Amino acid sequence: MNSDRLCQFPAIWLLTGVGERYKPVDTVAAAAEVLLNEWPQSGGREYRFALEACLYALQDRGPSDAVPRALMRAADEAFICYIRVVKDGKQEALQSSMSPQQHAIRTGSKLIGSSP
Repeated sequence: MNSDRLCQFPAIWLLTGVGERYKPVDTVAAAAEVLLNEWPQSGGREYRFALEACLYALQDRGPSDAVPRALMRAADEAFICYIRVVKDGKQEALQSSMSPQQHAIRTGSKLIGSSP
């Protein structure tokens, strides 16, 4: 088994269900666990690619740095909200899969400064 499975990557915060809290995923093992046990739907193309990326990384047959990208593509396919922090030199920025309006609808929250 690959020691890269414990290799941390910048966390991707996933919202896998309505009423749930964002869950940080920052290792290959955690990504595989979320895909297998908490994913709302399986069978999509990107979902299968993400599972394969995890399996290959765990078996030393592929790079672990492919997992975060595959996980985000699978989240997009399943309409799962996610947030990740992108560090570029000294700047940090949030990257989200959805607009603030889509996120508010998905989480049932109200946008700050929005009308009722």
